[in-house]
Amino acid sequence: MAIAYSYDGNLYLAVTKRCTLSCVFCPKTHGRWVVADNDMSRDDEPDAAALLDAALAADPSKHSEIAFVGLGEPTLRLPVVTHVGRALRRRGHHVRLVTDGLANLRFEADITPDLRGAIDEVHVSLNAPDAETYAELCRSKHGTRAHEAVCDFIVKAQAEIPTVVATAVALPNLDLDACRKLAENLGVPLRVRPYFHPVSGNPHEEPGSSLSDGIRHTG
Repeated sequence: MAIAYSYDGNLYLAVTKRCTLSCVFCPKTHGRWVVADNDMSRDDEPDAAALLDAALAADPSKHSEIAFVGLGEPTLRLPVVTHVGRALRRRGHHVRLVTDGLANLRFEADITPDLRGAIDEVHVSLNAPDAETYAELCRSKHGTRAHEAVCDFIVKAQAEIPTVVATAVALPNLDLDACRKLAENLGVPLRVRPYFHPVSGNPHEEPGSSLSDGIRHTG
């Protein structure tokens, strides 16, 4: 697994390939593990020192920001994320976290205060305007409880992190206007992420694909 890799002017740090969710639109759910020409399928889970060394070796000053992201959920290794995030911020770098927003549900405690001082910006994968659609798209053992937990995380994170953004993938038939309205009600903007078919890699879903089956129009 590539620990640190550049893409589109940003430096990305991969903390783990493990994940809470099995999203229908995620390449790894369909056996594809390549991101920006990097094979992310290996089991490497670097400790904080190795991750920080990899980030500094990639010359973060040449990048707009440093983001904890990848094909896994960074908060599954929360101590590593916060340690490295603080170290990078002390060096003057802008640090962003991309998360599924389910850490509080997993830990059964509010972890957003742990992110204070470690993260400048967090992007939370809202992905649906209601619990049922979310459960269909972002499958997990938490079922319909997960969507409420994501919304709650977005609200709590605003007290700890300077910039909080909700995100949604532009899936066919997904009501993005309803997602945007929900995000606004939660007090944050919605960033729409482009959709690439997880098997073909094409930017739009092919006609007849079953991936969109069950995705409901909402609102």
